[in-house]
Amino acid sequence: MFRYLCHCLFVLVPGLTAGAVLAADVLLEVPDLKWVLVTQAEGRAVQVLDLSRGVTPLATLRTAGRGRVLAVHLQREGRHVWVLGERGLDVHDAYSGRLVERWRMPEGVRPEGLQAPTGGRPLVTSGNRRYEALLGAAFLVPAGTRVSLR
Repeated sequence: MFRYLCHCLFVLVPGLTAGAVLAADVLLEVPDLKWVLVTQAEGRAVQVLDLSRGVTPLATLRTAGRGRVLAVHLQREGRHVWVLGERGLDVHDAYSGRLVERWRMPEGVRPEGLQAPTGGRPLVTSGNRRYEALLGAAFLVPAGTRVSLR
């Protein structure tokens, strides 16, 4: 029901056309916040919408240079949205859309999805390998690897 309601309300969002509404994909529903995070098919941006008082766009999260959006994760602490693109992982502020952090994919790695452990940072999956976003690193590193950032 929530998903149906979200699709019906997109017509009210400025800038979205009827064709865009039909092509929209709901990436993440957050019923307790009354938020949805959506992208258009083959999209390179994520729209954060608040449905608590009608349809209120909070932010547009752009993945410049990252390619198509593959997955998103909302980190409730600080309201950060993790956006996985074909060529990297970005963290944005959900209210302003400001880019907080950014990591490139290692050479030759094709990302497939995000795993979100409880209380931790999401892990990028590629086949049976997992990669993590270390603070201060410019690229994702294999999970569990000891890395020195000197």
